[in-house]
Amino acid sequence: MPAAPPPEGKCHRCKQTRPLFERKPDHDCIDSIGRVDLIEAARLIAEIEDQGDHWCTRRIEGLPPVKLCVRCHDADATEEAQHVAEHQL
Repeated sequence: MPAAPPPEGKCHRCKQTRPLFERKPDHDCIDSIGRVDLIEAARLIAEIEDQGDHWCTRRIEGLPPVKLCVRCHDADATEEAQHVAEHQL
């Protein structure tokens, strides 16, 4: 039985109506940091937000993963890899 086609909708990034795929980040600053005290957590959250890490910021804010079209999914993965290479915590 063939797989069902992905649902169509408006891409979170380019706003075009296309088949969408959920994009979960490849990195996870929160899990890699581990358990810290409250003051250290606040400092690290501010650092994540200041660095423009919108992938982990979405997780901190409790937002669901974004839904992207194939083109934007690949572009977001590339952008995330570059961000991780530049900002190793």
